[in-house]
Amino acid sequence: MVLYFESKHSYNYDFETTSLAYLNRYPNPFAKHVLSIDTLDYHIDSQGQLCKTNLIVKQGRLPKFIKPFIGSANLKSWIIEKIIINPKSKSMITYTSNIDHHKFIRVEEMLKYREKDNNNTTEVLSKVKFSSNLFGFKRKIEQWSHERFKLNYNNTKDGLTYVMNKLKQRRRGMMVVE
Repeated sequence: MVLYFESKHSYNYDFETTSLAYLNRYPNPFAKHVLSIDTLDYHIDSQGQLCKTNLIVKQGRLPKFIKPFIGSANLKSWIIEKIIINPKSKSMITYTSNIDHHKFIRVEEMLKYREKDNNNTTEVLSKVKFSSNLFGFKRKIEQWSHERFKLNYNNTKDGLTYVMNKLKQRRRGMMVVE
């Protein structure tokens, strides 16, 4: 069985601010589990779209019932991220997937951002796929990952909103001390 998580959310920011915040979303206080992000490649394609590939390292937890198989419930996970931003259509597509631990769990996330009706609102559609190949634990791991993702989903939205607010403050010339 493969599980999916789908959602739709709107940010009260224009597409330019939202896409810039997405590209600069780490670090933020809602993503302390992100250890690093490195750009592997970026270019402008023949259609004028920005294409970017990142490598993200995150500290994560696996369920305790996995510990006997790998020796720890805490581990680093390596994530590949592909981003395509189309400034003409004011849309952005992102794809992320872990590139390790496939035997235990593979998490693939597709996000589609687009400006909504030219009214300084950006809509994001999210679809996440959870699939495991660990015989005997497949369903349990997929369910655990799905539930954990749902619990952390608000942190993702709050983190991006935090970065957008910082961008807005900088544009106004305000200095914020934390």
